[in-house]
Amino acid sequence: MVAVSQLVAELPAAYADDLDPAPFALGVASGEPDHESVVLWTRLVRDPLNAVDGGMPADPVPVQWEVARDPQFRQVVQSGEVTAAPASAHTVHVTVDGLAPDRWYWYRFRADGVYSRTGRTRTMPPPGAKADHMRFAFVSCQSWVGGPYPAYRDLAEQDLDFVVHLGDYIYETTNGSLTEFRRLHALYKTSPDLRAAHARFPFILTWDDHEVQNNYAGPVPPGPADGRPFLERRANGYQAYYEHLPLRPEQRPNGPDALMYRRVNFGRLAQFSVLDTRQYRSDQALGDGRKEPTGEVFDPTRTMTGPAQERWLLDGLSRSKARWNVIAQQTIMAAFDYDLGPGQIVNLDQWDGYPPARSRILDFIAAHQVRNPVVLSGDWHTHWVNDLKTDFSDSHSKTIATEFVGTSISSGAGWDADVRAGLAANPHVRFYNGSYRGYVICDVTEERWRADLRVVLNARDAGSPAYTIAAFEVRDGLPGAYRIDAGDGIVARVTDAATGAALPNVQVTVTTTDGSQPVANTTDPAGEVLTFAPPGNYLVAVNGVGYEPENRPVTVVQGTPTKLDLRLRRAATTAGTGRTVPGPQSEGKPSDLVLGNDLVALSVSAGTEDPQLSGVTVGKPLDLAAVGRLDQLDWINLPYASAAQPRGGNAWQQRTVRSTAVEVLSEGGSAATVRATGASTAVPDLRVVTTYAIRPNQPWVTAESVFTNLGTAAHTFWTGDALDHDGAGQRSGVPGHGTITSGTPADYPPTAPWIGMTGSDRQTYGLLYDDTDFVAYAAYNWVMSQRQVTLAPGGTFTLRRRIAAVDSGEDVDPFAVLGQL
Repeated sequence: MVAVSQLVAELPAAYADDLDPAPFALGVASGEPDHESVVLWTRLVRDPLNAVDGGMPADPVPVQWEVARDPQFRQVVQSGEVTAAPASAHTVHVTVDGLAPDRWYWYRFRADGVYSRTGRTRTMPPPGAKADHMRFAFVSCQSWVGGPYPAYRDLAEQDLDFVVHLGDYIYETTNGSLTEFRRLHALYKTSPDLRAAHARFPFILTWDDHEVQNNYAGPVPPGPADGRPFLERRANGYQAYYEHLPLRPEQRPNGPDALMYRRVNFGRLAQFSVLDTRQYRSDQALGDGRKEPTGEVFDPTRTMTGPAQERWLLDGLSRSKARWNVIAQQTIMAAFDYDLGPGQIVNLDQWDGYPPARSRILDFIAAHQVRNPVVLSGDWHTHWVNDLKTDFSDSHSKTIATEFVGTSISSGAGWDADVRAGLAANPHVRFYNGSYRGYVICDVTEERWRADLRVVLNARDAGSPAYTIAAFEVRDGLPGAYRIDAGDGIVARVTDAATGAALPNVQVTVTTTDGSQPVANTTDPAGEVLTFAPPGNYLVAVNGVGYEPENRPVTVVQGTPTKLDLRLRRAATTAGTGRTVPGPQSEGKPSDLVLGNDLVALSVSAGTEDPQLSGVTVGKPLDLAAVGRLDQLDWINLPYASAAQPRGGNAWQQRTVRSTAVEVLSEGGSAATVRATGASTAVPDLRVVTTYAIRPNQPWVTAESVFTNLGTAAHTFWTGDALDHDGAGQRSGVPGHGTITSGTPADYPPTAPWIGMTGSDRQTYGLLYDDTDFVAYAAYNWVMSQRQVTLAPGGTFTLRRRIAAVDSGEDVDPFAVLGQL
């Protein structure tokens, strides 16, 4: 057993389960290194998933520890014995002092006659000493349900000095008991790859929100959980966090309070200011979420760090003699506007929700000319490289610092499409990718800071290969990061074949030869996209609204970027299967019908069922987008035929017209047409036939619904359409009433014959009618038309409208464009 433990540091993560025998089943870890000391950690458990006591007796257990200059422990420099007490879940923290600076050590524990695996750790260069080189990784956001941590497997194989963890080490449940938090920490450490990373490198850690409760702010919970007082939950979360990680005694919590912000120096090469932006922050403004910033958002007394920590940070930056001044913290510091129009939508949980606090820091950095400031951030599960400015509204303002945001170890990014859609409004974002999980490696010398953005292809595959998606460099004395390589994988640029113009929001899908789909992504405002796949042969499919689709075979060679120049031709007017409308909410399948031309594309269900309209989706529009845009439509419930006037919060959910046949009448030429034939489910003997038609050079599809009374009695019913938009910033609009902001549906008589929906992507959807003989019934996130019709036996009524998707331009009113069609 001794011999095995001596070899641990040299073995890969795959052996971790064998190398962590009970009672050391959760492994070993080190952290918080300075130039002469480091913290060693372990926890004694015999049954890691036993939430109550880990299978340990309710007695203290003596634990011996050793630190040596070599992995064989021939040169032991320090040793001792501590007690693992049941009151602290049999966890062990040993602060080893008196170590030599700037060197590696090996350590191990022994309890009940069993040795732990051997861990490896190091001390920092002395304060003020010259240090030529530093190489570390930073990580965040490791949701257990997101996968088995292949990113940690790759990290554990790197040559690093230390690892910085920026928070969300665990993800909480509704149960806020100390037992539950201990269970979660133990569960996460059953990952052999996480244990391997801890055993190989010292960690410097800070927390974010999920170690307690999502989006909590100081003493304020985001909402109810299990009913216990929030500060009790916070105390339990802090206690379990301290117990399970290599933290110093100064970081031990006192109830719901703990001192987590501190400085770490790597000689005079770098000074790290490690922040805590959760414990002291003001409550999120305007109820949190992504909203237009108004009112209290700009209150200068609101804070992310608390006044004391903010003063501590600024004082440390002003006094620093380091070549690189690093702020290691949780959430994105750069501004990001999700609204491409003249308005603004920001994430109020990030620094965007605390702009005066951000300005105080960035203005201070600019005024005091802090040397080489670099901000490291996590939280948002995506890779970013941002220019930090004192004025984000002016793209020409001076860059004063660089921010690297690391993607998550395993947590998903459901907001990826919303970010990509907003990139055009945020030119200070130098790089963004939200398709992959991973981490960031930083390689630092006096002359330059290099950041390699690492990704794994599939976070749910423990053996997933890892790649560098991009590498950026910051030069000493020159704020701002610059791309220095193209990374591995496929780098494509999509342009208009006739004009050479870059095409944003074009979907690029990489499919293997067996038909599986590793990844789909969309081009950025420069028409570029990065997609990754293991070495092999693939088919690249390109799909953009207004353009003919293209397929291109490609061979990926490991270590060499594969560059594609894709030039698309403008689309002809067509209707048929085999294509989809690209977009984050797109739900149509290739078996559904798409009507498209060079300006717009609309999919109509030929079999796909939406769960909100189950049983009646066939024959109705699923997806819709204008050229240069992505689908953000949920669906259009077109038409309905109800015996009673629709009322209430679910009025849009009409299942009153069911189509039994959908067919293509004309595949193209001067017009492409599709017909859906069905009947009302609520009004007897009422046949409903809707014909869709699209013509060249028109940003709309016409839809004509003919209602025929096949019965022998007259029928009175309500008809119209409902429009639902699922993208960011969704709002409905009614002429004469503007943008509807109320969540309570109400009647809005229109002053012009249209209803509309819009989001944050400067794309407006509209239903334009022949007349205003209807009332609009709307809430902020949906709108419907309602008109009453009476048909005699054999009588018919025709409802005509145009289904439009258009760019709203820079107009303050995103619906003004509908009045021009």
